[in-house]
Amino acid sequence: MNESFFSMGLRSQLVKRIHGEQAKHLAFVVQSSFDDREFDDFFQLLFDEETKVAENAAWIMSHFNKAGRERLSSRKQFIMAEAMRTSNATKLRLLLTIILRQPFSENEIATPFLDFCLDNITNTARPVAIKSLSIYLSFRQCRFFPELLQELEAILHSYDGMPLSSGLKCARTKTLQAIAKTKKEHKLQ
Repeated sequence: MNESFFSMGLRSQLVKRIHGEQAKHLAFVVQSSFDDREFDDFFQLLFDEETKVAENAAWIMSHFNKAGRERLSSRKQFIMAEAMRTSNATKLRLLLTIILRQPFSENEIATPFLDFCLDNITNTARPVAIKSLSIYLSFRQCRFFPELLQELEAILHSYDGMPLSSGLKCARTKTLQAIAKTKKEHKLQ
């Protein structure tokens, strides 16, 4: 794939509306055919000043398979930083989806990103999808630390008795169950 195709062809496609099958096809091409330089160039489209280009780049990345997600793993901190920076709800939802599919370990907790996720859970201005993804991401980061699990559990219990959308209710219920299971495992160790 030469630079002129990449710089002109792909970006010109991403300026326009792309559909589901097209996003899946582009994800396959990017993750399997691009060399490291081309992949880096594609990754930079996530930060493009043209909103549609950045959203479409994120949408394509959200369709990556395991190999594509592994290529993104060294860029997780950049994706987190962009999630905390963007004011675009669509892009944020896609970035959180990408991050959720990345592994988290005990020694790589990113405190600013965790705080961002915890704040999203109770932010009434956030759409349900962003709140739900933030619940799952908060758990993925807190699960290693009993005191952080307690904080997350308290935040989730602040919704007790409140009417919730089905998406938020599901995320809350699943995460509270996962917290209970994790707390049991911590006691056994």
